[in-house]
Amino acid sequence: MQRKWRRRNYFIKKDMQGRYMFLFFLFVLLGSIIFTAIFSLLAYNTLTIVYDDYTLRIDNTPMALIKEILKAHWLFILTGGVVVVVISMFLTHRVAGPMYRFEKTIDDLCRGNLNFSVRLRKHDEGKELAEKLNALLEIYSSRLKEIKALSDNIYQRLRKAAEEEDDSKRKALIEEAVRLHEELKERLSFFRTEDQ
Repeated sequence: MQRKWRRRNYFIKKDMQGRYMFLFFLFVLLGSIIFTAIFSLLAYNTLTIVYDDYTLRIDNTPMALIKEILKAHWLFILTGGVVVVVISMFLTHRVAGPMYRFEKTIDDLCRGNLNFSVRLRKHDEGKELAEKLNALLEIYSSRLKEIKALSDNIYQRLRKAAEEEDDSKRKALIEEAVRLHEELKERLSFFRTEDQ
């Protein structure tokens, strides 16, 4: 049965998600403030008549606009802020989940485990990276299987050579082990290290 990859926890990487949610909220808030400021500056040298609680007053248009916008639309501003936070939570979840998965993959690799593949959900970001990690895992796994098989063959040849009493057969087994050792070195040359 195929497993459905649904995450129930939407806060996987709390620090990263919280930071981005706060930044999205600030972005929307600053955008609203800038829009209101530009709108107010367009009416800079004008006066506005405001009817408020059975009183008629004359006020500077920018200040009257800001007061009326805040008074009339505070619920909309608050609701909009909550909506921005919720939407940013879902958007960051699509990034935080794969990042968490990649971190766990690297932890498994550090422990020497190559017996898995990286699976992401349908709408997660980072699918290309997951495909490349899976290709890397497959290449390393197959190379290590080849190396292990060669090492086992070398061991068997050397063990037989140690038990062999006939010098010509012993020499043939040792030559076969040397040839397999060269093949092993060739397979190992695939991996580059700092001292090469």
